[in-house]
Amino acid sequence: MNKKLSFFIISVISSLLLLSWVYVSRESYSVFMSKKTQMNIEKTVINLGQLDRNKPQSAIYPFTNTGKNPLIIQQVETSCGCTQPEWPKHPIKPGKKGHIKVTYDAKYPGRFVKRIKVFCNIEKGYEELVVKGEVLYEDNR
Repeated sequence: MNKKLSFFIISVISSLLLLSWVYVSRESYSVFMSKKTQMNIEKTVINLGQLDRNKPQSAIYPFTNTGKNPLIIQQVETSCGCTQPEWPKHPIKPGKKGHIKVTYDAKYPGRFVKRIKVFCNIEKGYEELVVKGEVLYEDNR
């Protein structure tokens, strides 16, 4: 067999193996996400109070998986780029705790109310969090 044909056959077999692995992984993830659980967030609204301009502040939202299946947080979306979320990327076992951290950049003076959607395998499909406060003008303190 010539080298070009051998390379072609190996490429085709490798591609098929990769595609089947991706398909199986997606199917397993879909089955895992279809197992609903429950999430109890201690506090869904956090008021950061008065903030100094250009000094980012964070809000921590502790939660517990109160259901019977692992909790998977698939994605956390914020209402604007001024809030940056951090969340556990691994499944949270039943009865275990975790937290979501949201950092507000405090660049612009004035009051703010930002909404954060936590997409996960709970019945509703997501939980909504709120972070609010007021960024002071530099001469207000």
